[in-house]
Amino acid sequence: MSSVVLHQWEISPFCQKVSRMLRFKGIAFESVNYNGLLAAKVPMLSKVGKVPVLDINGKLIQDSTRIARYLDQTYPDLPLLYPTDPLLKAQVELWEDWADELLYFYEVYFRVTDPQAFNQAVAIAGQGRPAHESILVKPMLKAALMMQIKMQGIGRMAKADIEAEFRGHLARIELVLQQTGWLVGDCQTIADIAVGSQLREVIRTSMRWAEHIKGYPHIQQWIQRL
Repeated sequence: MSSVVLHQWEISPFCQKVSRMLRFKGIAFESVNYNGLLAAKVPMLSKVGKVPVLDINGKLIQDSTRIARYLDQTYPDLPLLYPTDPLLKAQVELWEDWADELLYFYEVYFRVTDPQAFNQAVAIAGQGRPAHESILVKPMLKAALMMQIKMQGIGRMAKADIEAEFRGHLARIELVLQQTGWLVGDCQTIADIAVGSQLREVIRTSMRWAEHIKGYPHIQQWIQRL
């Protein structure tokens, strides 16, 4: 097994974020998926009890942002996720935090309230596991996701308002990307990986929003480059 192992829930945008940052830096790694009922083993991986957890030569790092910072500190000769310029770094960190703490809940909302998207999410969450597990996983997953969006607040908003806000976010991302093709500066950073990982999960599970996002040409080109 590789000396770098990503413990992940494959459907999580934060796990996909870590996977992309490892590929961006050119670090070989293996993934261990906790799909289906195997998710019950996740609390044993760290004190926080969530994935992603990255194992590098026996050292366990939890949380996608902490992992990103650790990778730049440990592998400074590989492509950097964060710019060295303080102003650009601050802008990148703002985008990353926005993706993780706000954009994520739109992704969850669309996934759990669209029956087709939710069924797709259940299928992905159960990959490699016995088919009968879906009977147990589906209601558990829906309850967990609904609780997330209600506690955050977006689950209490009107559907039309949520969709209008999301379109506004897409329009702003499109406008920024027109400058250099990247969110900050003239090259890929953790900002692109964080925001892109959330949008790619929307696209992967929601046919409706996948088609809508195609209407933003700069976003489309940017996502393909990621």
